[in-house]
Amino acid sequence: MTTVGSNPSHSADTQTAPQRAVCFVNPNARAARDQTDAFVAALEGHGVSVTLKRTKSREEALDLIDALPETDAILVGGGDGTISGLLPSLLKRPEPIGILPLGTANDFARNLSIPADPQAAAAVIAGGHRVAVDTGVVGDRPFLNVVSLGISVEIASMHEDGAKKLLGRFAYPIRWSEAWRRHRPLKLEIDVDGEKRRTRCSLLGVGCGRHYGGGLTLDEQAKLNDGFLHLYYVTPKHALHWVRFLPGLWRGTLRRTEGAFTAQGREVSITVLSGKRKKVNVDGEIVAKTPIKVSVRPRSLTVFAPVDAPEDVLE
Repeated sequence: MTTVGSNPSHSADTQTAPQRAVCFVNPNARAARDQTDAFVAALEGHGVSVTLKRTKSREEALDLIDALPETDAILVGGGDGTISGLLPSLLKRPEPIGILPLGTANDFARNLSIPADPQAAAAVIAGGHRVAVDTGVVGDRPFLNVVSLGISVEIASMHEDGAKKLLGRFAYPIRWSEAWRRHRPLKLEIDVDGEKRRTRCSLLGVGCGRHYGGGLTLDEQAKLNDGFLHLYYVTPKHALHWVRFLPGLWRGTLRRTEGAFTAQGREVSITVLSGKRKKVNVDGEIVAKTPIKVSVRPRSLTVFAPVDAPEDVLE
């Protein structure tokens, strides 16, 4: 798969505050209604006229975004899965994107230090500062942060039982030990920009973000607009080996951890060498199966961000 170029309309770094915006909200997100009302009120207090769309489904939101007359900004209230699911339409639009973090982990917002407080999130958008960040593509589906296989799929599957909604971010570490008991290592062939290797691993991640999975870090050196995919996999032989890997997974320092592999590139292909096709976790949602091809779209999405966003996440 060839790397898809960036959208020229998503390449500017400006300070223009929007005057009009349309806000799409996932009504199933945690605390959606109260947070959204406070967010809209704060934006209007900054002089931004907001049209609110509470959509019932991803498909409805995609259709509305596709048909939307041009405005100054498109705002999304939801978590990583909500934002990622709307990328097929958002990436076709010229407007910058504003984020109200309403999800469980909000890893994409955390990458850019976008605050969860609705008044503070509104102030970021009203401030007008924006940055262009990379997105990825797996198959024909765009994504924000990370595509992963292995134990992360088990964890995502268990969140569907209601624990994620009940416990929030605390559901992630609680599920790790249970997921390990269910998991069987994967035998894979991995191709990074034409360089192939075979391995058995329990967890593999590849993406263009930095934080994902409610606290994991893809790579401490990954930047959101460096034009690369960052990949790792780990090969623990039993549950106690996770003690070795967990600090690196949380801090993004696996390159310095024995038994872990890291790489970066612009195209990554992953094939299962034995057994059935394996499910793939895309930004927290299980929406694909192996084999997969992943590529990067450099600086393809423009997002409102704090003017003092950490310098180490952007070039």
